[in-house]
Amino acid sequence: MEYRYNACTNQGRAVTGVLQAESEGAAEQMLWDAGLTIVSLKRSLSLPKAHVILPSLFGVRKKDVIGFSRNLASLLDAGIPLMRALSILSRHGKEAFRDVLRSLIRDLEEGSKFSDALAKHPAVFPSFYIFLMKTGEETGNLGAVLKDTATHMEKDEATRAKVKKSLAYPMFVVVVAIVAVIVMLTFVVPKLTGMFTEFGKEMPATTKVLVALGDFFSANAVFIIGGLLILVFGGLAYAKTARGRRAKDRLMIKMPVLGPAVLKAGLARFGRNMSMLVGAGVSLFEALELTAETNDNSVIAEALGGVRSGVGEGQLFSEAMAADPLFPPLMAELVGIGEETGNLESQLSKVSAFYEEEAEAAIARVTGMLTPALTVGVGLMIGFIAITMFSSIYGMASIVE
Repeated sequence: MEYRYNACTNQGRAVTGVLQAESEGAAEQMLWDAGLTIVSLKRSLSLPKAHVILPSLFGVRKKDVIGFSRNLASLLDAGIPLMRALSILSRHGKEAFRDVLRSLIRDLEEGSKFSDALAKHPAVFPSFYIFLMKTGEETGNLGAVLKDTATHMEKDEATRAKVKKSLAYPMFVVVVAIVAVIVMLTFVVPKLTGMFTEFGKEMPATTKVLVALGDFFSANAVFIIGGLLILVFGGLAYAKTARGRRAKDRLMIKMPVLGPAVLKAGLARFGRNMSMLVGAGVSLFEALELTAETNDNSVIAEALGGVRSGVGEGQLFSEAMAADPLFPPLMAELVGIGEETGNLESQLSKVSAFYEEEAEAAIARVTGMLTPALTVGVGLMIGFIAITMFSSIYGMASIVE
């Protein structure tokens, strides 16, 4: 919280300013410790910051953490102490992240370790990130760890972005088609009813169907739109619950065309995370726990929990993976080779690279199949409505002539 104060020094000189403190008592103590006599102390009244009101829009994103990691690594490599490097970075960038950096600086000033200070912000820094920073502190190689972590997170984001991009255009086509059909049935097609009634002409069967649908949409437009909104927002809210998220993730993996791309992208992220953690000296058991906690697909996370249990009971990593049908047999075989040769980190990195390529190929197939299929389907649907309307209007025009 921010407090404004008026105070006097021991020499009687007036001092005014602003300070950050957790409470009014803490603010008073800070002023006393500075040798000041308090004249007035008031909490500043200010509007909530944008990132506090709308964290989903203005909050810290993964790209902010990636940029911070790279910049901090560069400053540390240049010989700048950690505290000063954080102070420099806290003056630039997004306000939400500057607040986080200022909090880190306060914790470090109070004697906390860098990794412990990061751990106070779990929504910003994932648990695997904190573990890696702890390893960097212990080995005295924080700059190199920051660089490797930033590269790792960039690859992870790139894989995730490709999956989202493959769905963006098909979803756009579906939404546009739905809106176009609703507009035509609600505002355009009902006009035909009045025209046919005025001319006393019997409507063709296809036109009767369209007019009936148009009348239904016109009469129930509010309920239909309201129902769709409730369905969309209700589905989004359900997907945020543990049960809903699991159902959504399972559906995504089992979808005929999209499922293989989603699964392979998730396996690539799993291999990359494991490679980073094992290479940083984290035990296999802990690495599996951290990877499961940070995996954004709850089905894969659940499977990793089973693998972790198997490893805890004395199974080899590859054996525990092979026991779960979610993991392809080839993946378990490749991990087994890494265990046999004592080069698990390198083998996991190769596994990650392999499934990244597989995911990209699967994403290309999804885009190649869905885009033309949806385009043709939407074209046929709207074309049917248009042809039916124009043929009916043409028929009435011939009567008038």
